[in-house]
Amino acid sequence: MKHRIVWASCLFLLIAPFVAFGDERPDWSDDLRAAPADPQDDPMSLQGSGTQTSSGSSGFWIFPEPAPLEGRIATDRPAFSDTAALVPRGRFQIEGGYQFTYDRESKRRIRDHTFPELAFRTGLTDWLEFRAKWNGASLTELQDQITSRGGRRVTKEWHDDSGTDLNLGFKMPVLRDKEGLPNVSVITSLNVPTGGDTKSANNVVPEVKFPWNYAITNEFTAYGSYFARVNDGSNGQFFQNGVTLAGAYQVHDRVKLYLEYLGLYPGNRSEDCAHILSGGPIIFLTDNLSMDLRASVGLNEQAPDFQCSVGFGIRF
Repeated sequence: MKHRIVWASCLFLLIAPFVAFGDERPDWSDDLRAAPADPQDDPMSLQGSGTQTSSGSSGFWIFPEPAPLEGRIATDRPAFSDTAALVPRGRFQIEGGYQFTYDRESKRRIRDHTFPELAFRTGLTDWLEFRAKWNGASLTELQDQITSRGGRRVTKEWHDDSGTDLNLGFKMPVLRDKEGLPNVSVITSLNVPTGGDTKSANNVVPEVKFPWNYAITNEFTAYGSYFARVNDGSNGQFFQNGVTLAGAYQVHDRVKLYLEYLGLYPGNRSEDCAHILSGGPIIFLTDNLSMDLRASVGLNEQAPDFQCSVGFGIRF
């Protein structure tokens, strides 16, 4: 049964970006090339994301010349929401960072360090982006409060260190530059079981996301996403979906602050939903280089008590 799921998931990932269009390019590819920089292209950008491309051919990037870099970089960091913007055709984008997680459940304390949180994205055409993500190493320290045979309370400590799974996928725009409507994209991806036994799903996990954004004013942008996946938990596979809802406000020409809610329904096959609130600044050192900080708190027992991260994004 698992082999059938793996092959079906791989087929889903390969044909999903093309099945809706066949041999024809989508109508909005011409709109993308002709449109001026739109602040809605970046879920948190207030001055445009640079998803616009040149008026040349929209074939694969290895054949035509790359599109110009316009507007500011739009990253999937540091929020849980992915950006609705695509990397311009023929351009590359690398993102990375470090995350610390702390959680306390009953008599157990968990501390985790995850790095380098790498993401590689490139624009294949004006309407198709390839993306590969790997959180990297997950170094987990666990502490349990136990009672010895003599009745003494002692702390038992051990480590669970290994790699995480690789995520491969594609992104396409669904709505773009439509008056009165948000920008919407679709991401189809697969989590490939490349991680260690305790950090891997140990199965192929298909996932679909619909990131969106809407510029309310020149300073304030609302954004978020809906996503669904078939997770492989300790008690078997289960369907998980979730939403993010956020807002970003530009406080300086090169600095913006964001606040975001994340909900996982359910958070685990045998447990409750998870609710997380996060926020932080994003600093644009240049239009093609950004740095970010994030702090998150869990709103219920199922979510981690605290998370913080620092990262970067570079486009070229």
